[in-house]
Parts: sequence; structure tokens; C-alpha cells
Amino acid sequence: MRIVVIGSGTAGSNFALFARKIDRKAEIIVIGKEKTMQYSPCALPFTLSGKIPKLEDIIVFPNEFYEKQKIKLLLETEAKAIDREKKVVVTDKGEIPYDKLVLATGSKAFVPPIKGVESEGVFTLKTMDDVKQIQSYIKERNPKKALVIGAGLIGLEGAVAFRELGMDVLVVELLEHLLPTMLDKEMASIIQSHMEEKGIQFRFGAAVSEIIGNPVNAVRIGEEKIDADLVLVATGVRANTELAKQANLEVNKGIIVDEYLRTSDPDIYAIGDCAEVYDAVTGNRILSQLGTTAVRMAKVAAENIFGRNVKFKPVFNTAITELFDLEIGTFGITQERAKKEGINVVIGKFKGSTKPEYYPGGKPITVKLIFRKKDKKLIGAQIVGGERVWGRIMALSLVAQKEASVEDVAYSETAYAPPISPTIDPITIAAEMALRKFK
Repeated sequence: MRIVVIGSGTAGSNFALFARKIDRKAEIIVIGKEKTMQYSPCALPFTLSGKIPKLEDIIVFPNEFYEKQKIKLLLETEAKAIDREKKVVVTDKGEIPYDKLVLATGSKAFVPPIKGVESEGVFTLKTMDDVKQIQSYIKERNPKKALVIGAGLIGLEGAVAFRELGMDVLVVELLEHLLPTMLDKEMASIIQSHMEEKGIQFRFGAAVSEIIGNPVNAVRIGEEKIDADLVLVATGVRANTELAKQANLEVNKGIIVDEYLRTSDPDIYAIGDCAEVYDAVTGNRILSQLGTTAVRMAKVAAENIFGRNVKFKPVFNTAITELFDLEIGTFGITQERAKKEGINVVIGKFKGSTKPEYYPGGKPITVKLIFRKKDKKLIGAQIVGGERVWGRIMALSLVAQKEASVEDVAYSETAYAPPISPTIDPITIAAEMALRKFK
């Protein structure tokens, strides 16, 4: 069997490796525009700040590793079209026949039509080339004032990087608080205060209407002109669906797949940022543009191409990050989104310490749990704290995937040791707060 993969990013690279583990004889060909196979896009802001010393360090495996696995690489190659009738991928270097095709075409940075957005000094932060361009610009121009458009994950991580490089930073967000798809306003305010203490300024409910100068020297927000000599556009990403559309596959915001990750053509699968999956809370189709989702989809698609019939489960979009020395973890629905979706919820919230009161060095931690009122199921969580947020959010995400109730969380078994955690964990106390509201 010949399997052709379009896309050499996280989804495509991992699919090729999973497929090779399952079958040692299948012919696997990966077509990719970039020079290397998978690297970590999530690491880009940390290479920008210098926390990761070399950009090349974020490449997961060298190209030779895949070649040793007898995976054929066609890099710096662009797929132009898919001929479903002939079962051929048309590239700028020739035609590649396939038995099974995997679309792992990823996503691209969305750049809104702002006047002056094409000017020198305006960047996105999606690829290794983006980092190289920003680093070159900083070295050449030594900018002092950075402006970030968008307060999502990439925008905030980019803002931190610029601040750590010594710049004054202003973040402009159209909505009313930072991380608007991940956090509720009162949880976001904890992060905002922390970042403001570190010297980052915010402007919410505002939009940049013009970028002035070439190279950039200012932006316009409404009637106000604000000095800026570097602009980062971090207004989200869009799925790369052009090839799928040209091939007359079913496409919405992303490529539509079934629970086995097959497209409307049973010989073509779609995985990663380009594919629509199901939301675990609402049941609606959504894009889950996370590296962890891409890896899971790669694994499931590889299993199914070899006839193992594994279903890809609906997603809670579990995510974590660290901004300066503050950890943030979330999954599932927010209280604000639940209201819009017409889902009645019960909230449990607790602010405590990561260690017992008597043990020195404990750091503040705030836990917000969201339970569906009609069946008491855990459908969302937000944690902001000084340490060990990641372990708590992953534990909660796992029990939510197992349809845990408020009682399951409130009476769950946890671990205790004075240097690490309190006797009664903050997540169980938050669940207790919610449980009282059910009675």
C-alpha cells in the first residue's frame, strides 16, 4: 500500500511515524513545503525570547531520522491539486499516485485587512521563518516599542518575549479580556494584573485601524496615534483547506471528517489544524488547532488506515501555558460561552495555595470548575497559579473525558506532601463549593 501525506508539520510527521510502527512494509511518502519535518510551533515565542538558545533546537527529529525509517520525503515541494479519480497528487515537481491520502495541510496565520499591514516591521509568529525575520529586524532596527494585535496564546507569549528582550509592550484586543476563548473575565484579570506588574500594557475593546510608516513607526487606534516600531499580528489562524476544496471534498471552516477521520472520500483522511472535529461539550463541529490534538489525530488515522477502526473522541481542547512565572491551564467550556450556548452550569471556585499554610514557598492558585447543571458533569476548568497547574488541569481533563460528576471530583483521592501540595487539594475544594450549590 502506498500512503501519501500532504504536510510535514506535527500531524503529518507523527502520522508517518505511527504508520511505520504499525506496518514495516507500506510505502509512505510525505510532501511538505518547508525544508524540515516537524518542529514545535508552540516553542517559537521561547526561541524569540532566547529561552531556547537555537532555533534549530525545536526541530523534533532531523530529516535523516525519517529516511532511516524508510519514509520518503519530498520537502520544499508544493502539492497543487488532488485528482481523486486517478488517485494522484499533482505537485510542482510531478505527479504522485496514492492508495490512501492523508491531508495534514495545517493552518496559516490570519492577517486582517488593516491599512499598512504589509509594511516592514509587521510580523506574524507561525513559522521558523517568522522568527528568523523578527530576529533579523530586531538586530537591524533595535526596536523599543512593540505592539501586539490579539491577546490569545500566541499574542501573549509573543508579548512576554518582547518584554523580556527589553521592549515596551502594548497588547490590543478587540474583545473585553485576554485569552477570551479559554478563560472567563475574572480569571483573565489575574493574568492581566500579573503581566501589567511585569510592564506589559493592555487595551481591550479596541482595534488597530492603521499601521503607519514603512518601516512601522506608529499605529492608529480610533483617533489615537500610538508609537510602535514593531508590530506582531496575532489574530488567530485559519485552516488550509484550499486543496480539499479544489478536490470537491466536504469543507466547512475546516475539512469535515467522520469519527474515523475520513473525509467525504473514504480513501482520503484529514488530520491536524486543517480538520474539523467534535466538541465534547456542545457536540458541534469545531477546529481544535493544538499540537496535542494533531498528534492524537495522527495516531488514530494511522490505526484506521490499517483497518483497526479506532474512533477519535470529541475534544475538550486542554491547553496550558506559562506567562512570566504564572501558569495557566484550561479545558472545556467557559462560563461565558456556556451562557451563549444556552447551557445551564454550576460553578465551583477556590483560591488557595500550592502548599500547606505552614510550609514556606507556597504560591497562590485559583481554580474554577464548571459543571453542567442537568447531569452534574464536569465540562470545563480554568486554573491560574504559580506552580503545578499543568498536573491539575491534565488530571481534571482526564476525569472530564471519563464523564466525571461533581461528586467524583469532590471526593477524589489526591496526594499530599508538605513540599508539594496541601492535604486537601484546591481542585477538590472547588468541587465542594460547586456541590453545595446542587443541594
